[in-house]
Amino acid sequence: MTSKTTSPWSKVSSSGSHLNVEDFLTFRLTRLSNSLRTNLTKPYLESFGLSLPEWRLLALVARFAPMRFSEVTARSGMDKGQVSRTLRVMASRGLTKTKAIRDRGSRSTEALAAPVMVSITPKGTSLYKAVLPVARKRQADMLLALSQPERVALYSIIDKLSANIGDAEGAGDAE
Repeated sequence: MTSKTTSPWSKVSSSGSHLNVEDFLTFRLTRLSNSLRTNLTKPYLESFGLSLPEWRLLALVARFAPMRFSEVTARSGMDKGQVSRTLRVMASRGLTKTKAIRDRGSRSTEALAAPVMVSITPKGTSLYKAVLPVARKRQADMLLALSQPERVALYSIIDKLSANIGDAEGAGDAE
């Protein structure tokens, strides 16, 4: 992808009528996100035997455990089914464990699915501590492609856009 000398975003009308699909913010950010995942994150995760969803959940659970399943889902930005499947795989590998929480003496709780707490195992903690420095280094390398003012501006811009549209809390923190 070549850089343009003029930005199609320099003069955006309220109708956006001059924007082509490849100039859409969503298009450009999705393309960048996919490229970062493929070229930056996946190679080092593969060397540790982790998928991207496993790393995302491992990092969240390592940082915030114990946490309710619903909180894992909310913070990860993943759907309940994917979180459930990924946690099942991680538990079978001995990286995380889950435990149902039951309110004592409450029959109504027994009729519903009991809340589940997710925690990390010593094996999971060890793997997390091995991956984290590599992940941090790869992220720093990418960020250092920008000047310090560009990094500050980009962080601020992402915050502003997230506040404007509504952020899925914590989605993709660990990537």
